[in-house]
Amino acid sequence: MNATAQPAAPSRIIANFEDIKARVGDMFQVQISTDKQEIRHSVKLLGYLAGKTIMITAPTVNNSVMLLREGQNLMVRAFSGTAAYAFPSEIIKVCNSPLPYLHLSYPKVTQKVPIRASARINFDLIGVSSNITHGENETTTPISITDISTTGAAIAASSPLGKKDDLLRIAFRAKVHDIVVHPSLKCVIRSLTSTDDEVNPIKYGLQFLDVPTSDLLALQSLVYQKILENK
Repeated sequence: MNATAQPAAPSRIIANFEDIKARVGDMFQVQISTDKQEIRHSVKLLGYLAGKTIMITAPTVNNSVMLLREGQNLMVRAFSGTAAYAFPSEIIKVCNSPLPYLHLSYPKVTQKVPIRASARINFDLIGVSSNITHGENETTTPISITDISTTGAAIAASSPLGKKDDLLRIAFRAKVHDIVVHPSLKCVIRSLTSTDDEVNPIKYGLQFLDVPTSDLLALQSLVYQKILENK
């Protein structure tokens, strides 16, 4: 298995908003047309009426509701199952009661980008690893996670972590939609190579094993969130 290989760019498909199969409470991302740095704000879906409007919570910055006006354009992004979706929209109503929320124009079409479950996405995460081939009480070693998917990862380390087919446990901290997650993942070393990196000269290709449902959901959300940020 080549842990460093990146998937080809997925093709875009024209779809409808209903294809997202969105549910009340699902997390969306919106990018306001006035954002100079292309900031994506996390919001929640409150509901929608097909062909009429989509209702979302108002985006916030530093725990303060953003000041928005009717007529502003934005880009909405979401993911569902094994696809990412994006569509342009317009704020048609700003509401402040019983909570700050927005009515958005209903999209005529939505772009859909299929995502393979094994798609590797580049990351720069810091974590720790321990070799559990002979038990769970081994000492931990700092690692750098360079890419990750729901089925495996590529990591780099400054000192040896083990040999091919050894079992590792890696743990790291990440933020998904403003929620901090701490996956702890059992995996097997499928490949190892040396690199020219003076800090972390050893790179490992890992395959995840027996991923708990909670950690699998965290991985899916982390990967899809990164994909949405890059669209």
